[in-house]
Amino acid sequence: MLPAKKIAFSFIAIVGIPALFFLALEGILRISGVGTDYDYFHSVEIDGVEHFQDNKAFANQFYPASLGVAPLNNTITAQRDDDVVRVYVLGGSAAQGFPHVNHGLDRHLGAHLSAALPGKKIEVINTAMTSVNSHVVYEVARTLPANSADYAVILMGNNEVVGPYGPSTFNQNFLSSMTMIRTLQSLKRTRTWQAIEALVQAAQPASAGEEMEWEGMQMFSGFSVTHDDPRLEHVYSHYERNLRDIIELLQDKNMHVILSSVPVNLRHSAPFGSAHKTGLSEAQLQQWQSLNSAAKLLFAEQEWAAAVKAYQELLTIDDEYADSHFRLATALENMSEFNLAKTHFEAALRFDTKRFRTDGVLNAIVAKVGAEEAGESLTYVDSVALFDGVKRGYVPGWDLLHEHVHFDYDGNYYLAREFTQAIMADLQPSQRYTRLSKQRAAERIGFPNHETNQVMNRLLGMVKKSPFTEQSNAAELEAFTTARRDEIVAEVGSPADAVARRQPLVEQGLADWKIHYELAELNRFLRNKDATYFHLTEVIRLYPHNHESYIKLAEYLSAEGQLSQANEHLKRSLHYTRNDETKDTQALGWIGLNYMKMNDYEQGSDYLEQVIDDYSDQIGATIRAYGALIKYARERNEHDDFQSYLAGVKRYAKGLIEQDRVAEFPLLYRRMAQIMTIAGDTAEAERWQQMQAENT
Repeated sequence: MLPAKKIAFSFIAIVGIPALFFLALEGILRISGVGTDYDYFHSVEIDGVEHFQDNKAFANQFYPASLGVAPLNNTITAQRDDDVVRVYVLGGSAAQGFPHVNHGLDRHLGAHLSAALPGKKIEVINTAMTSVNSHVVYEVARTLPANSADYAVILMGNNEVVGPYGPSTFNQNFLSSMTMIRTLQSLKRTRTWQAIEALVQAAQPASAGEEMEWEGMQMFSGFSVTHDDPRLEHVYSHYERNLRDIIELLQDKNMHVILSSVPVNLRHSAPFGSAHKTGLSEAQLQQWQSLNSAAKLLFAEQEWAAAVKAYQELLTIDDEYADSHFRLATALENMSEFNLAKTHFEAALRFDTKRFRTDGVLNAIVAKVGAEEAGESLTYVDSVALFDGVKRGYVPGWDLLHEHVHFDYDGNYYLAREFTQAIMADLQPSQRYTRLSKQRAAERIGFPNHETNQVMNRLLGMVKKSPFTEQSNAAELEAFTTARRDEIVAEVGSPADAVARRQPLVEQGLADWKIHYELAELNRFLRNKDATYFHLTEVIRLYPHNHESYIKLAEYLSAEGQLSQANEHLKRSLHYTRNDETKDTQALGWIGLNYMKMNDYEQGSDYLEQVIDDYSDQIGATIRAYGALIKYARERNEHDDFQSYLAGVKRYAKGLIEQDRVAEFPLLYRRMAQIMTIAGDTAEAERWQQMQAENT
């Protein structure tokens, strides 16, 4: 055989045949429904129209599913009208709007754009997620549908060290090679990889990583990365590569990119971790400890001039200790030495060993990329300079951010105002528009409201935990958050007060669907049925893609005896359950029960049987479905159905007991006793009651 033929046959044997095998296997697994796709959006059909809907499994390629890291709920039409301006927001929890999920950057941006473009429908689609970094945002940008939006806002950088593949993460361990990261992500998207992973997990006990629950920042606080850690160079390199690729991907999909630097709290967020520089002698460390104790005392007594001298002396011994820089900066600020204070605030951020904030190097990369890429399809917004300008000498602090990176109302307001300016400069470069004032913007988005009270309570609980308790100003942070919470509670007032404040917005036709949803809930609390119904119907009209809206409307209509109309809303709610089996069975069981009440036994039994056949793992829903079927089959003298359902529920309950699954539904014995009573079998009911007593 000729050498060329030998090489060809060898290549086919070594590469070609295995490749064909795996391609065939991949195709078979896809056809069989094994695994999941990791695109950010799923394509779904609603009323014969194609829509894009968030894929709740998207982040599972980076984090264990048990953590619940997932996209926000978004359903949008695939085909856009000419009168729609659609904007994507990409980034981490600060871009997502944490802690104010309903009053975050996206809601602010929507209000500003709606005021600037009154003839347009504004859709701000927030794709940001908690604890994600540029590796995740790259996958978001890669899978967003082409031509699906006009603009894309990029605000990311806080999680580069603690997010997936960063040196300070608990999951997706650090990799220095971008090629390896991208290759690994490509493999994870294959059904073959997912099938093998599932087999491996099934063959061994669940690991702690697979069963962990979300605990916030404290999950990442056990890792330290000093300023001279060689892994940081890879972090910065990865960030720049991802950033450039994200921009190119979005531009190729015909989106104008708004690229923003990332403001963080320098003034009031003490370092989360400080470390001595290497090489200090024991004598130097002892001297440092003595001086630090004295400096702390001067700082506590607000002897600012003396504290400045003490901390400056400390820095001559160790100029890398982050908290020394922070305290020196605070003392300098109190002496109105703002420029020098800023230098030390920035140094405190640079030397912080718990890297939860975008540092100066990352923001310098954003500025460099923004300057190089600026043009017809990219606008760079220096939000760091914007925040500095707002405070006129002071660096950003609690007046713009809640804690270390998450924006308060004012922070989100200024960001949205600047991003609106960038979009308007592209849309209508020769026209002026009137900016929303802070007060008017608050009215448009309904800030604050009763949800804000709950948000502030959760935030207060968060800052009482690690890593915030490890900051040198932890007590001040807790006191500030408490005071801010109390201020908001007083401002919100009673439900009646909130309804009165929102009414002018409704009368002007400026209330968005979230305002109407809030008003529906407030009026329900105030027992104003007509107003509740009006606002719920307005919610559906303005945004027909919210699951909870249909459920609330179905509750109202069911209570009014309008079961047929309630069922129509319940059926529509099924488009928005996102494969949540609890929500699916809630709607299906409810629909079936309503049909039974309307004497439509055939349709009612179809829906209830669907719960039993398709959702047997939802124990409570399955038991309820059996109970309803047995009740109505007996009332209608459907003898064969009655016997079938009765035998079915006994089989089902017996199986749960044999599989030791009673703990999943502790009410099993009681519910079975009730069903047997409904079925007229007193002896069997007593047997189940006895079993309940024995197992209590």
